[in-house]
Amino acid sequence: MMKHNKLCLVVVSFFLLLFTISCDKVKPLKGKELVRINERVITLAEFEQEMEQLPPSLKTLMVTEKGRKEFLQSLIERELLLQEGVKEGFDKDEKVLSKVEQFKQGLIIESLTEKLCAGKDEVSDKEVEIYYRVNKGKFFLGEKVRVRHIMVKTMSEAQKIKNRLNQGEDFITLAKQYSIWPSKQKGGDLGYIARGMVDKSFEEAAFSLKRRGETSGIVKTKLGFHIIRLEDRQRPRQLTFAEVQEEIRQFLREKKRKEILTAHLKGLREGAQISINEKLLAAEEEKGT
Repeated sequence: MMKHNKLCLVVVSFFLLLFTISCDKVKPLKGKELVRINERVITLAEFEQEMEQLPPSLKTLMVTEKGRKEFLQSLIERELLLQEGVKEGFDKDEKVLSKVEQFKQGLIIESLTEKLCAGKDEVSDKEVEIYYRVNKGKFFLGEKVRVRHIMVKTMSEAQKIKNRLNQGEDFITLAKQYSIWPSKQKGGDLGYIARGMVDKSFEEAAFSLKRRGETSGIVKTKLGFHIIRLEDRQRPRQLTFAEVQEEIRQFLREKKRKEILTAHLKGLREGAQISINEKLLAAEEEKGT
């Protein structure tokens, strides 16, 4: 009887221990704790901060419950990989620590730059208008043509396709069948091209086409043999102020920031003691050549 009681006590104790361990593994979340991954807790505030750092295109997805749940799962997966990486000792790896230090240095310099430029890099509407007026010639959109093409490897292949086109067969259908260029999936459509974007012989043939639907002769390039069809033409034109004002504003802002930083660096150089071992530098340069 005593032995039976002792056995019951051991069994009960064992299950109580298992229950305790199980409870430890699944600790209840408190207050603003959103999720626990092993011992790591992500709070609602941390989750919202992570969402805030997303680019605008992804941030719009966070307005739905589905989007937030999917983002939370990505954070959980990231944390699981991070914990595994720490277990493997990568948090002490010299290469990792070196990259962390470089990133840290970059953040420090970026923060200092922001402080130096605060309130000094603003660009007024007047400045933007003056720059556009003085540099209007820079904001000119060159002529563009939209073309389709069929590209094959040999002249004989190109000639056979050209004959079929002359007999009235459909250009798009033949492009999908015979072209070896990736654009074949879109019936050979290359979109709009400007001068300087493609092979010179291809460019000359494309821009010499006058009417929509007009087809070129066989054009040879380094890539193969092409037949080109004109789809549309955009005439050269002056870009309006409205089209370029934000581009100008950003350019002038960066220019001001560069001037501020250059002036500050001049002062730092004047107040610093800098020594360079020119012989050692020359020796290193010789190794690289």
